[in-house]
Amino acid sequence: MPKFLIVLFLIVNSFFVVQDAQAQKNGKKQDTQEQIISNLIESSVNFRDSSLNLSVEVCDKAISLAQKEGADSLMALAFKTQGINYYYLREFDSCLVYYNKSIVSFEALGNKIQVGKMLGNIGLIYKNKGEYNKALEYYLEEIDIFLSINYIKGLSVIYSNLGSLFVTMGEYEKAENKFQKALDLADQNNNEGDKVDALSNLGVLYAKQDRLDEALQTFEKLLSFTTTNGNSVMISKLYLNIAVIHRRLNNLGLASDFLDKSFDIRKLRGDYHELLGVYHEKFELALCREDYISARHLIGTMKDLAELNSDPEWLADVYSAYTSFYKAIGDYKLAFDSYEQHLHLRDSILEAMNEIKYNELMIKYDLNYNKQNVELMTQKTKIQKLELDKKNAWLVAMIVIMLLGIITIVVSFRINKLKAEHKLMSLDQKVLLSQMNPHFLFNALTAVQCLVLDDEKDKANLYLAELGNLVRSILEDSRKETISLRQELSILEKYIGLQKLRFDFPLEFRFDIDEDIDLDELKIPPMLTQPFIENSLVHANLQEVEKPEIFIKLKLVDNHFVEFSIQDNGIGIEEGKKQSLMKEKKSLAMQIANDRIQIYNFKSKYRMKLDIVDLKHIDNNSQGTLARITIPTSLK
Repeated sequence: MPKFLIVLFLIVNSFFVVQDAQAQKNGKKQDTQEQIISNLIESSVNFRDSSLNLSVEVCDKAISLAQKEGADSLMALAFKTQGINYYYLREFDSCLVYYNKSIVSFEALGNKIQVGKMLGNIGLIYKNKGEYNKALEYYLEEIDIFLSINYIKGLSVIYSNLGSLFVTMGEYEKAENKFQKALDLADQNNNEGDKVDALSNLGVLYAKQDRLDEALQTFEKLLSFTTTNGNSVMISKLYLNIAVIHRRLNNLGLASDFLDKSFDIRKLRGDYHELLGVYHEKFELALCREDYISARHLIGTMKDLAELNSDPEWLADVYSAYTSFYKAIGDYKLAFDSYEQHLHLRDSILEAMNEIKYNELMIKYDLNYNKQNVELMTQKTKIQKLELDKKNAWLVAMIVIMLLGIITIVVSFRINKLKAEHKLMSLDQKVLLSQMNPHFLFNALTAVQCLVLDDEKDKANLYLAELGNLVRSILEDSRKETISLRQELSILEKYIGLQKLRFDFPLEFRFDIDEDIDLDELKIPPMLTQPFIENSLVHANLQEVEKPEIFIKLKLVDNHFVEFSIQDNGIGIEEGKKQSLMKEKKSLAMQIANDRIQIYNFKSKYRMKLDIVDLKHIDNNSQGTLARITIPTSLK
């Protein structure tokens, strides 16, 4: 009897242990599912930069899973995210469907802030569709909600949006009133970002109404406020806006001064878009002064920058500027020809945009068509399953197993194909690196041959010894996909030492490395930067310069990127073209380096970027070439 009781106790205890373990397992499963939903929503947002259709597809999965798991807060967020995805696709009807679904979900959760924001988003859609009265209704409803909960930050934003709507409707007095309210609320809430937006909107509104003195005062007030924050981008923009106002007021000297200030900031940043903006206003100022020589020179500089960076939109603006220039000097034939070039480029841009939109629509059509086919197949399968259940349950089971097998084979094939593509890219990378090594050795051995022919045996022996050390380092790294930045710099220092032995003129190399960069942690493809130093040595004609110099600078940007800059004071790109140097010999190493960067951009989440700038485009008193490689701190 006691044994029986013991056995019974063990059975009952085991039952409760199993139940407890199952409850814990279910709780963990729910947490895991919610994490998966959150990851899907985050992935949908991240995919917007590369594929909006993929963003929609991923968010659909998040919505389905959230509905299945009953995750109400995540479902509301997924509806909102999908609405934004369709907004970027310019599919406003679908966007409205998901915004309204998100409003219902957020209302059930009692989240009035998100309900108000969704109403504002719907108002923005109607504004874009040209239905301004409907947009106004939604904006006012959003204001009522934010007033009821005293959400000051939201009120500041919506008043700015409402002011922009009134500007579009041509009701400037109402727009000014709303922008002023937004400014007052930003001051009350001590919100610097909203204050900057409100002042900027007021300045633009005054300029649009030709209230130039008030616009100038507003921009100057904003400038004094922004200068304390050290926001160089905003400061340079304000200098440019103030310069435009002074030009319109015919204060041409002041306009020139502020343009110079904007240019000084922007040339340090090296962004050609910002530089072109200043050059364009300098051109307008030159036309006002009837300084046609300067105006023509500025258009030429703008054209060179636009062509160098392959920017068709700016090139179209350049031909528009040519049109204004030729009209000003009375050459109407050339003005007409320039205007035709402008229209041709604009039509080409529009055609390209339409083609992209057409391709996106075709992709969406294919996706919807496939989705409908899948749904139809699913319905047919269900009908067949019901019929087969009556006849033979085993036959149904076999069909299901076969379908699962086919799906498994298709998925496995897709995964293997992706793996093969990545492996092929890795092999391409190794092939390119293997091309680099004989190219480098050919140049090095040619240098040794020259030393031997010149009977400089000691120098040749020293060169061979240093070359041996360098080749050993290169061979050790040639099997690696990436090496540390410290190893890359070590190879560069050895290479530079060889070049100092090779050339018979004094050549200075300078290094400037940001102390915040972890040289051992940051990875870089081997021998990536050497071709740019070689290009400076071979093509920059440094022997013609009084004090030849190559400056190598490493700078950490936003903790996510490192700018690796190589700058020489040689003849520069334009002068090289004039001397036909670039046409006579194309740098194989530079082409290989470009191909390697493209391969790594295909494989990596973060992209490398290569900019090559003639320093004359930044400062007429400078000469030389700047090659800047922006390298992500993580190449994964």
